[in-house]
Amino acid sequence: MRPRHSFRRVALVLSAVVLLASCGSSGDDEATAEGPKEQRLPLHLEGVAAELEFGAPVELSVPGGQIDSVEVAPEEGEPVAGEVGDDGSTWQSSGDLVPGGTYAVTVVASDRLGQEHTLTDSFAVGAVPDANRLTLSMQPGDGAVVGVGAPVTVRFDQEVTERENVEQAMQVSSNPQVEGSWHWVSGTEAHFRPKEYWPSGTQVRVDLALNGVQAGEELWGGRSYDLDFTVGKDQVATVDAATHTMTLSVDGQPAASWDTSLGAPEFATRNGTYIVLEKFETRQMTSCNANITCDPNNPEFYDLEVPNSVRLTWSGTFVHSASWSEGSQGSENVSHGCINLSAANGATFFQLAQYGDIVTVANSTRGPEDLVERGDPGMADWNLTWEQYVAGSALGEPVTTTAL
Repeated sequence: MRPRHSFRRVALVLSAVVLLASCGSSGDDEATAEGPKEQRLPLHLEGVAAELEFGAPVELSVPGGQIDSVEVAPEEGEPVAGEVGDDGSTWQSSGDLVPGGTYAVTVVASDRLGQEHTLTDSFAVGAVPDANRLTLSMQPGDGAVVGVGAPVTVRFDQEVTERENVEQAMQVSSNPQVEGSWHWVSGTEAHFRPKEYWPSGTQVRVDLALNGVQAGEELWGGRSYDLDFTVGKDQVATVDAATHTMTLSVDGQPAASWDTSLGAPEFATRNGTYIVLEKFETRQMTSCNANITCDPNNPEFYDLEVPNSVRLTWSGTFVHSASWSEGSQGSENVSHGCINLSAANGATFFQLAQYGDIVTVANSTRGPEDLVERGDPGMADWNLTWEQYVAGSALGEPVTTTAL
């Protein structure tokens, strides 16, 4: 049997050990408590709203964390470019966002202990406000059959100052492929034509992927556009002002030769290569609208309903039936600038004519320079050298159409 004082000594020693252990471990307990405390406060993602105003950048932050990677990507397409801020906990986009698009956000960030966290969210982008939206029209019409000289014409309703951005988003595809170029007639109009005339039978598709593309300081594309057309018969009319004849070839073969009368010396028809723009079964033509005279007493005054009118320029050059000048057709130029045909021949040409057909005039006394400089659609495309035409591209180089 052990003495009672021995048991008390052991108990006192154990108590002291427990007390010392308790006092000596107080700092370690705080450190141990601090670690789990941080882990219990997970990283979170800030800055993602349900809808982001179009034109505003995406601004993300991970308070208390260090961003390792960010992916902000649409449902289809490439992720948006952006950069992490100097403090490592923020990120801001630098790339364009698609109006009306939905984006998924995935951020990988590290906490203070170096543990990685994957944070996800999503947001939608608002539409481009109407006041800042680029709008346009295109020619030819979707599904049209056109002539071999037909340009693709894009007419913008607002001035485009960021032409490179817009041109990069405009793609032409064809079968067969051809070399071509965009050409800016003005800040509100761009044309595309092939280096040579389109081959007959070519299938063409135009895609303007302008949704979200910046076109000006406060101007963006708000949607994409597309159209398809087919190149029809190769119809080229050649007009000789000296011999007063108009010859027509179809698919490279002579089809017709007609007597004609062009502009009288004081109203000489311009030399050059025109394209057919549109046609009217009848067209009211007046000397007043032609800026010749509005005075009914002036011998040059006219106000006529003209049949079989095929427009070659916006300035007022037409091929049309002119029964009143049939006596001069084939021998004398007596018109006010239009190309006159007989009633029957004018009707034939009218039936054949299609947008983009070529009409060339030679041996007149007036050149096309003024209409080319003004960007008249009938003469803006085929009266420049290929080098001059390509120089009008915002990108400054020709392209080969994408395979269709």
